[in-house]
Amino acid sequence: MKKGFFLIILAAFLSTTLSGQEYNNLFSTLSKNNLFNGSAVISKSGKTIFSDVYGFSNIERKEKLNNNSQFPIASITKTFTATAILQLKQKGKLNIEDPVQKYLSDFPYPNISIKQLLNNTSGLAQYYNLFDTVIKEQPEKVISNQDIIPTFIRFKTPLSFVPGSKWEYNNVNFCLAAMIIEKVSGMSYSAYLDKNIFSPAKMKDSFVPLNRKSKSANQVELYTYPNYYSTQLVNTNTIKDPFPISEKSNFYGNGGIVSTALDLQKYQKALFANQILGKKELEEALTATTLNDGKKVSYQIDGKEVSYGLGWEMYTDESNGKIVFHDGSITGLTSILLHNITKNEIVILLSSIGNSPVFPISNVILQIIDNKPYTIPVQNLSRIYGSLLENGNKEKAEHLIQEYLKKPRSYEANEIDFNRLGYQFLRLQKNDNSLQTFHSATLIFPKSANIFDSYGEALLQSDKKEEALKMYQKSLELNPENTNAKEMIKKINGLSIKK
Repeated sequence: MKKGFFLIILAAFLSTTLSGQEYNNLFSTLSKNNLFNGSAVISKSGKTIFSDVYGFSNIERKEKLNNNSQFPIASITKTFTATAILQLKQKGKLNIEDPVQKYLSDFPYPNISIKQLLNNTSGLAQYYNLFDTVIKEQPEKVISNQDIIPTFIRFKTPLSFVPGSKWEYNNVNFCLAAMIIEKVSGMSYSAYLDKNIFSPAKMKDSFVPLNRKSKSANQVELYTYPNYYSTQLVNTNTIKDPFPISEKSNFYGNGGIVSTALDLQKYQKALFANQILGKKELEEALTATTLNDGKKVSYQIDGKEVSYGLGWEMYTDESNGKIVFHDGSITGLTSILLHNITKNEIVILLSSIGNSPVFPISNVILQIIDNKPYTIPVQNLSRIYGSLLENGNKEKAEHLIQEYLKKPRSYEANEIDFNRLGYQFLRLQKNDNSLQTFHSATLIFPKSANIFDSYGEALLQSDKKEEALKMYQKSLELNPENTNAKEMIKKINGLSIKK
């Protein structure tokens, strides 16, 4: 072997070893801080550069995860549903510009196309409260995809907006798309995926369960925090979902697939090698949606601008390559499947705890791959702070905030979490904790009109009108367009005049 070639091989080996140590350090730290409990697979240029599991499949029994541990992948399922529809299009079995009504004849909205289901611009109502009456009438009924259209018809459910005029993430769209797959193929959704995606991609550990509440032998238990101030994870079997439909339904197409990180890697490779879908159809799936007014769909995730194609999301900033992905989240589960097409880099994360920061983790992984500096995601400040308040440790909670203000990178703090924590304390009539939370939030986010507005509401509910007035005035100063602050100032001043 020539010396130069040997040195190249040695350098590549050392580089892989060092990056492997970095990934292991990353996930070990995340696991220690209860920010990741699951399976991770990272690949570059078609080769796996890291694959490992961290934590337990069953925390109570201390049963460790392994490469065969199966996870519900939640909304990553939507990429499979879109792929199946586009396969049928490729075979000439359907046209995605066709109205849904052509394939589901009783569908009551004639102007919605299959494409508008896949790109979330249909305007259909969300399912969260759609079945409330049905659930009351038939409490034992398990609601499925086949109940959606009859419910729309029965209650004459209006559209939320003109199809194609807006974008709104909606699980109902993909439930209906799954029904179209069944109608056109003559097979169940589960059987279709098994024959046309799982089998060709050699995904031996993936399936669509007939009942999403039943678990396979290798399927992991799911864990979450019961409230915003908990620091102890609990099994999701012990808590009640806030939406009745979650307990009473067995939807598919929008979610439901059970898989492994290694199987998802096989799916990614087969899909992007055009082994299960043609190049033209794949490119169509990964093209940002344009609305009726000519504007492209745009929204924010974790501070980054994102658009939506057909069952796939993508970052609009392509300076680091064209990055497409889909994340998934259900109670006790967070997941992401991400692919940098330009650099042929894949990141797959499946975590059986509901608070895993999969977007920050993915960004760190991409930075490690590119040999760029990075910061490992840290524990949530509001959760630890809320726990201290709940346990009566007010002084420690105040000290924690002061330490954070001196050293902001020590914890992860965001406005939404503090707002949710403050309101949860308020709903539970723990007003002192709520007021303390919003006060601390104003120190961390002094330019947030929303935080001051929320603080004003908490003060008003605590009968502290003068202090509430000051908070609403501060909110209006920060955002002169805050109509709620204007109305509340008038209301408080009116109350003062009456006295």
